[in-house]
Amino acid sequence: MTDTRADSSSGPARTADLETNSVEATSLETLRVELTAAIHAIQVDAAASNFLVRGRSLSDSAPRAITFDQQTTMEVAADVLSYAEAILAKQWLAYDPSYQLASNQALVDELGEVPELGRLHSALQAAPLDSTPPASTPPVSTGPASTPPVSTKDDPLNSHVVATVHRAWKSPTLGLTAYRLKGPGIATRRPRGIRILVPRGGIFERIDTEVVYYEPGFDALVFGDHVFVTSITTLQRSLGSTQRARAMATRTFARATSKLAIEGADELAAAVATDPAMVAKMAQLSRILDNELEYAALLTTDRILAFLDRNPHVPIATTGTGSERRLLFEASPQKRYLIVKALADDYLRSELSQRTYEVGSKVQLPD
Repeated sequence: MTDTRADSSSGPARTADLETNSVEATSLETLRVELTAAIHAIQVDAAASNFLVRGRSLSDSAPRAITFDQQTTMEVAADVLSYAEAILAKQWLAYDPSYQLASNQALVDELGEVPELGRLHSALQAAPLDSTPPASTPPVSTGPASTPPVSTKDDPLNSHVVATVHRAWKSPTLGLTAYRLKGPGIATRRPRGIRILVPRGGIFERIDTEVVYYEPGFDALVFGDHVFVTSITTLQRSLGSTQRARAMATRTFARATSKLAIEGADELAAAVATDPAMVAKMAQLSRILDNELEYAALLTTDRILAFLDRNPHVPIATTGTGSERRLLFEASPQKRYLIVKALADDYLRSELSQRTYEVGSKVQLPD
């Protein structure tokens, strides 16, 4: 395909595919070896610790250790190890907000770059490891059926559970921590209206305390100073990593539009920093600008206006006349992405069919 932008034949080669530099690749390979060794070591003699994370959100939450019976504890350790092995079997990619993961891929990020998770994980690391669950389940204390559970304003039971955490470990310094991110009332529930009865000695006794639901499905794995996820939205929306992506988008937009006249530029800049699709597009553009310095010279008002005049099918609006003519940002859902797509060179023409296409993901072929 040939770029339909003005003077495209003289422009530099460009690519929008995900690239990992040699330093990152070496680091990921070393991390893979370390994770493999950790899994094997923990499998020999695994213990497990479990936590409920309570708060209004992950940013103000606090972990609280809970104890499962011995059989469940061992099952949890096996579940965490299985999850780690599944992560190990995937292709690893360094974090990039523009990348949509395939089912055989996982993103790897530094824990320090994920502030909410990093804060929570530090609190977990400071908590004592409980490896001695009771061999059998203790009797349930039910109390009179008419007596409600006692709680105060500061009782942790009054806080939402926003996550459950399960750690398989061999020693305080060697462990794998799996996070399951949960909304209010899903991981735990205090029965209201529904009476839960369990058999004890031939009698079904009522439980008035909180019930914990455990499911062996996890959203993130922390090993050492790194976090692994299989969904980009887990990092951005659930684990507090949005600020970094937004800052990158803001910087890239300012860099790409320094020679462009855009009516509504401030509104577009705000959208670029908050709309996930625009943030992803800015990540693609950032790689182009970093890898091919000549590309920035193509992003001028005159060149893009000339491109639009030659390609009226690209519905980017303009305003003004003569030397005052400029691009116009339109905020409607159908048109808000048009200028951003033009900046990222998404409008192409096929050499074979002479058809024009909008292409969001591109791999540069050799001339």
